[in-house]
Amino acid sequence: MKNKVALVLEGGGSRGMFTAGILESFLINNINFDSIFGISAGALYGASFASKQFERNKHLNTYVEDKRYGGFKHLLLNGSYISWDFIMGDIAHRLLPYDYDTLRTSPDFHVGVSNCNTGKAEFFVINQLDKPDIVTVLTASGSLPFISPIVKYKGEEYLDGGLTNSIPFDVALEEGADKIVVVLTRPEGYVKSDMKFTSFSKWFYRKYPKVHTCLVNRAQLYNESIKKLKELEQQGKAYIIYPEEELKVDRVERKVHKTEAIYNEAIAYCNKLTPELEKWMGA
Repeated sequence: MKNKVALVLEGGGSRGMFTAGILESFLINNINFDSIFGISAGALYGASFASKQFERNKHLNTYVEDKRYGGFKHLLLNGSYISWDFIMGDIAHRLLPYDYDTLRTSPDFHVGVSNCNTGKAEFFVINQLDKPDIVTVLTASGSLPFISPIVKYKGEEYLDGGLTNSIPFDVALEEGADKIVVVLTRPEGYVKSDMKFTSFSKWFYRKYPKVHTCLVNRAQLYNESIKKLKELEQQGKAYIIYPEEELKVDRVERKVHKTEAIYNEAIAYCNKLTPELEKWMGA
């Protein structure tokens, strides 16, 4: 019986261009999955993969130097460092539109968000949603704490999916995957440090204490997830793709040459892994 193989995509802000390069290699080499699980930047770049749009993520990256993309002025005036109206409005609908028809026929694509009131992760299968809902869920999943506003959707309030489940391999297994291919944006051996400035976080999210709690606990949960993931790797149930070294970019990098270099290196790296990966997926 054929294995059900799920693709799991971590977030990571601009480090997600590593993920974008890996996904481009998957498109080039026609590597397909039975389901996809994405968080934050992993969800945003994963949508281009699910819609089978070659080089869309590369072209999307060229807009990071555009004034319309956002910046500190936009943060002060609109409460968000990133202009989601530009990214998920002008770009997603007009400049580099998603192929929504292909996206709807893709394997189930589960996008994770964090509920600000419950402090729990929630997942939406976006290829089963209408176009406006797809945009809202992707925006919520990528809305980073402190520099993005809370996103309202169906009576609830959401932020970055990485707050509550940075690497949703557990959800993939619960949904029936036999094996998981996991793309991380930190090198092997990375250990997340505890959050600094907890007093500021507590004040900033004083109306959403569960968000503050998630921020404080995030490092511990992340490190525990990595430990469990390594155990799955040893059992032959997980294939983990890491950057070979720490990616030297800002959380929201505005220099195209830096992120494009990461993207190109990731494509070349994954192309080399492809024969081994295909053998593992079919074993």
